Amino acid sequence: MFEELHKIYSFIKRDIFSWSSYKLNILLIIISTVFGALAYAFLSVNAQMQIVTQKYNMSLLSYLIIGLAFSTYINQSLNVVQKASSPWWLEEVLVSPTRLITFIVGSAAWGLIWNTIAVLIYLGIGIGFFGLTLNINILGTLLIVALGISSCIGFSMIGAGVLIIVKQGDPISWLVQIFTELFGNVLFPPEVMPYPLHLISYLLPQYYFFKCIRLTLIGYSIASFLQDFIILVLLTAILLPIGYKIYAWCLHRAKKEGTLSWF
Repeated sequence: MFEELHKIYSFIKRDIFSWSSYKLNILLIIISTVFGALAYAFLSVNAQMQIVTQKYNMSLLSYLIIGLAFSTYINQSLNVVQKASSPWWLEEVLVSPTRLITFIVGSAAWGLIWNTIAVLIYLGIGIGFFGLTLNINILGTLLIVALGISSCIGFSMIGAGVLIIVKQGDPISWLVQIFTELFGNVLFPPEVMPYPLHLISYLLPQYYFFKCIRLTLIGYSIASFLQDFIILVLLTAILLPIGYKIYAWCLHRAKKEGTLSWF
């Protein structure tokens, strides 16, 4: 019995040693905890109720349900390329007649289908149990969702490219996820934050995604928030090709140096 307990202790000791060797990951975890605490602190600010009513013409509960529902798309899109970038999958694809863009879209497809089911469940619960009222602009909603997913896949390709080069830790996707939670208009309007901080939100496509998707779900046409829509389109048009170029370049470099499988 003692010998088995000692073996278990040895495994724990091994894992602690392995985990502690990745100091960047430890730092990211600590900072994530701090930013998470800040996000929920801002969520409790009473002033946001008035801001939500003024900007979105909906209750705070409706605001939260929609934010949580559609954040499933954002979270999936920010990590989809990294999840598909294991050396085994990549090597199989790269030696086959499969285009890189086909690999990326194919890898994202099932996750996005599942996310759609999750979104419908969220909205169904909101309607059935919490009185969420929707008047969905279907075409506008589909278009906004496509733009939101595409912009985040751009970030994901950048993060995956960095991961292929550095092998451990992806600070790009981590940073974007932290900024999405705190500045992305998911759980609370950025306007409840101190003035210099909430300006960061206007640089993120996620801010415009969540603003636009909430409005299309209560019947607004794209023309009524055209400026926000155009900014979302422009940010997506910038992020997608940049992300693709970076990911393709990092793949090419890893193949050239023979380090593709060094994960």
